[in-house]
Amino acid sequence: MRDLKTFRLVNKIETTMIYDSLTKISPDLLPFFKKNNYRLYISLNKLEAESKFPLIFLISENQSIILEKVLKAVIVRSAGVYFGFIKKGIFFLSLEGVEFFHNHDKIPKSKQVIVNKEGEKSILYGNNILKKMVKTMPLELKKNDFLVVFNQNKEIIAIAKSMIDYKSYQNLDSNKIAALNLVDKGYYLRKKQ
Repeated sequence: MRDLKTFRLVNKIETTMIYDSLTKISPDLLPFFKKNNYRLYISLNKLEAESKFPLIFLISENQSIILEKVLKAVIVRSAGVYFGFIKKGIFFLSLEGVEFFHNHDKIPKSKQVIVNKEGEKSILYGNNILKKMVKTMPLELKKNDFLVVFNQNKEIIAIAKSMIDYKSYQNLDSNKIAALNLVDKGYYLRKKQ
């Protein structure tokens, strides 16, 4: 018999974790999210059980109607947009989730960093962001800020966490780390298949 809870709507506790994390990125994300009536599903299959990080998927209202019918007959492991994961009670937004919000013009400029070509290559190899790689850093930068890293073509290449505020950034040596690379698009090529 199939386990009915391997792919389901998020519960109230999980929703709170997700909304708390989204609010820290931008207060504009929640109203947009609720206005467009998106649904969040959690995947609790064996792979996530081994890693202990349940995966979260974003699904439109129409997709949700179809999915609920499908869930009665088959085991579903993923659907819609891979939105992120929950680890130790904290929701971490995925690159796909960031792309989704960026495509809807919901990533504030205060969370955007643009890097040069050398920086792009280094970041896609999994390296952290050095000051010399940065072309544009937001003036509102605070330590531990969530950052979306763009290349010069305005393509998202990574998610990062700032190590310093803007004032400290201005005085930072060019070879020092300005932000930690949390996940980058090169990860998909580097990870074990």
